[in-house]
Amino acid sequence: MSNSVFIVGLGGPSGSGKTTVARRVAARLNGQVISMEVYSAESNHLPFEERAKRNYDEPEAIDVELLESHIRSFAAGRSIGAPVYDFAQHLRTERREHVPAKPLAIVEGILALHFAQPPYYFDLSVYLDAPEDVCFHRRKVRDITERQRPLELVKWQYENTVLPAARRYLPHCKSCANLVLDAKPDLDTVGNSLYNAIVQRYAAAARSGS
Repeated sequence: MSNSVFIVGLGGPSGSGKTTVARRVAARLNGQVISMEVYSAESNHLPFEERAKRNYDEPEAIDVELLESHIRSFAAGRSIGAPVYDFAQHLRTERREHVPAKPLAIVEGILALHFAQPPYYFDLSVYLDAPEDVCFHRRKVRDITERQRPLELVKWQYENTVLPAARRYLPHCKSCANLVLDAKPDLDTVGNSLYNAIVQRYAAAARSGS
C-alpha cells in the first residue's frame, strides 16, 4: 500500500449505487466514506434558480483542491472536517462533519476516477457499471424521497446534465479502473463483490509489504 490507510476509489454513473454500497462496505471493514458530492464547488452567491439548473456532473463543479487535501490528510492517518451540503437548496453550509481517522476510506463519486490528483492515493480503483434505465430509477427514488426534489426537476437534470456528462466523461473513468463491477443486480450483491475485492487487494498488499 502507498499509504498508512487503505484508500479505495469508487466511480460510476449516478444511480449505480455507489453511496449505498460504499457505506455498507465501509461499515463492515471499520472504514469511512468520503463522498465527492459534498465537495461541490461553492455557489452560494447564485440565486436558487441558477443553483438548481447548474450542471453538477461536470468536473468544474467539484472543489478538487479541497477534496484532494482531505484525501491526503486521511491517507496520512488524520481526521478531516468534511463539508456539509444542503441538497434541497443546492448549497454548501457553514457546518463541517468530523470524519475520524480509520484504516480504510472509500472515496465515492461519479468522477472519482476522472481527476489526476485523488487517484494518486487510491490502492484500488473500482467502477460500478449499470444501464441508464436502472440508474435513472434509483436516482429518481433518491432525489424525490431524500432530497425533496420535484419529479420534473429530476427528469430535467437527468436528461440535460447527468446523461450528457456521463456519456462524455465516464468511458475514460471506466478504462482507468482496476476492477469493473456489474451494478445492475441488487445492491447487497454489488456490496459483497466490492467487499471481497477490497479484502483480496488489501491482503495482497499486506503480503507484498508495499
